[in-house]
Amino acid sequence: MNTEFSPFLKAVISFSHPALMLGALLATLYALYLGVLVRRTRNADAEVRKQMIKEKYNQKHFQLGAILLAVWVIGTVGGMGATYLLYHKLFVSPHLIIGLSTICFAALAATLVPLMQQGKEWARLLHITFTMLVVGCFLAQTVTGLQIVQKMIGEMLKTA
Repeated sequence: MNTEFSPFLKAVISFSHPALMLGALLATLYALYLGVLVRRTRNADAEVRKQMIKEKYNQKHFQLGAILLAVWVIGTVGGMGATYLLYHKLFVSPHLIIGLSTICFAALAATLVPLMQQGKEWARLLHITFTMLVVGCFLAQTVTGLQIVQKMIGEMLKTA
């Protein structure tokens, strides 16, 4: 199967994943911030808690987390699909391995939500642990992803 793409289409395919993931990284950091506010609300004294509850940090965190899980999965599969489409293979690299690990940690964090809603503190602590692993992996992904983007730009400049 011959899949020659125009330079413009190749650029769109190549840079869709990095652009999506950059947005996801920023949203992930905001979700982390909301999660910290949820934790502060839970641990605040009665008067402060009343004020913080009005801000609905828990609902915002929950909704953003659900959206992010979908974006992470779509971004991961989309990135792998784009790589395969353009190069006819997947490169087993730290970027791929860390990316797949990130999705696993995110899924594990999401499975704990029903237990957290039942008030299980151990589930909250595990959720925090898994989401910190997600953030750490995501930051590592940013480094390896930028290296890949630099390499792609170099290849595009050579062929232009």
